[in-house]
Amino acid sequence: MKHRFWTTLCAAALFAATAAESKSKADMPERSVVVAFQYPSVKLTPEDTVSADLLVKNRGKKDETVLLEVAGKPKDWTVEIKRYGTVIGGIFVGSGEDATLTVSARPKDKNVKRLPPGEYRITVNGWTEDGVIQQRTSLTVRVEQEKSGPAKVTIETSYPVLEGASDEQFQFSLDVRNDTDQDAVFNFRAAAPEGWQTSFKPAYESKQISSLKIEANSSKTIEFEVKPPYKAKAGEYVFKVTVEGPKAKAEKELKVVLTGTYELKVGTPTGLLSVVTERGKEANVTILVQNTGSAPQREITFTALKPENWKVEFKPEKLENLKPDEVKQVEAVITPAEKALVGDYSVDVQIQGEKANEDLEFRVTVKASSAWGWVGVGIIILVVIGMGVTFRVLGRR
Repeated sequence: MKHRFWTTLCAAALFAATAAESKSKADMPERSVVVAFQYPSVKLTPEDTVSADLLVKNRGKKDETVLLEVAGKPKDWTVEIKRYGTVIGGIFVGSGEDATLTVSARPKDKNVKRLPPGEYRITVNGWTEDGVIQQRTSLTVRVEQEKSGPAKVTIETSYPVLEGASDEQFQFSLDVRNDTDQDAVFNFRAAAPEGWQTSFKPAYESKQISSLKIEANSSKTIEFEVKPPYKAKAGEYVFKVTVEGPKAKAEKELKVVLTGTYELKVGTPTGLLSVVTERGKEANVTILVQNTGSAPQREITFTALKPENWKVEFKPEKLENLKPDEVKQVEAVITPAEKALVGDYSVDVQIQGEKANEDLEFRVTVKASSAWGWVGVGIIILVVIGMGVTFRVLGRR
């Protein structure tokens, strides 16, 4: 009994719906087709794309096939009618049904990334397969140049100029602010002198990045690191950092002042660090000084740690303006004390440059004078003669 009740109720509902549909169709005209742009006039900026909805409606009792074509378009533009990404030239629309198509337009030249400012008109014709019903609709596109205003993206830093040696790494802290009304991804790039290494990193992080999302009306801190090439010369080096988003970009000029590296290399022409002399007599040692850094050495001086009563002189006493890779010669004159004992001694020569020091330790051998050698020979001869005389006298007895 219950099952029969629900069957009767469903049949009644179906009958009512069919009756309503029949009555609705009875009120329809025999044939009626509408082809129209949903928004016949739009206003765009040069960065926008042209994409408009085209409505096709069948308000007649008969199912229709509606053919479509682009009847008018801007010169050197491509205009296409699409359905779900497929370019079409017509569509089937059942009685009482609607269809929404997309009309896209762009300049033919693919190198043109922005829409040229101006007013453009696109016209689409639609007609039924038998040609009885014809429709025409137009779209007006106004492309307006954005009004110039204050910078939408800014780069700020507290220290735009950094100074240091050529073997250091420099880090600029940049505050990038997005003063637009939308979140955006910004790309980072840098123009650097030849041989320099550059990288961008988020603040307090080690990973390198080339882009970063910044929320609307907010800022983020970026670390810009630069590293000089090996033995970069002293001087000023300029970097240009560019931050670019979808609709705005900013540039910042930064500078690194290199003072160069300070290094010295010292030695002798033969590589030997020993000398032989006599007490009270001068011994000359040639010292070669080379500037192996990238910065000039404006003054290099010499001092010596020596035994008591010894003398050490340098000719010249100091070197001025030793250029990078330049080599100069200095003569060290070492004079042992008059009463120095025979033996080996140490003389430490200290070479003091601008932010660079080097040491050379010489072993000085003091030998006996040649005059004492002849005295010894004479003594030996006298001893031999004395012994000969003694043996002869004793032999006679």
